[in-house]
Amino acid sequence: MRAASRTALLAAGLLLGGCYNRAEDVAQLARQHATATGRVALLECRLNGRWWYDFEVDGKRRRGMALDPAACQARRVGDAVTVYYNPARPEVHRAIAPAAAYEAEHGFHVPEWLWFGLGALALPLSALMALRRGGRRG
Repeated sequence: MRAASRTALLAAGLLLGGCYNRAEDVAQLARQHATATGRVALLECRLNGRWWYDFEVDGKRRRGMALDPAACQARRVGDAVTVYYNPARPEVHRAIAPAAAYEAEHGFHVPEWLWFGLGALALPLSALMALRRGGRRG
């Protein structure tokens, strides 16, 4: 039983460790960033306040998504927005202040694959438990 307990603790530790987002790209963006003027490209305010923006750096057009319900309601397609990007890695960008983006993105989170994994395990585990209970009665 001790080996099973250790294995369960190890699995839980690995799972929790995998759920921690260090958000190193956003932390670097908070330390070093430049700004560009972007435009609101698409609004999906009903889906958690998601909206997309386009901007251009060094002749290359880039697109990003922001999750901000309050701002989404106030925006219109074509509105100008300030985009913060890392000059060394322009693919790292946000349409909210980098410090606020870091606060929102780092820390523990439950990845979507975990919800599907737990759902996929629920039925076989409940069947196994039912079989074990049935075996004890007979």
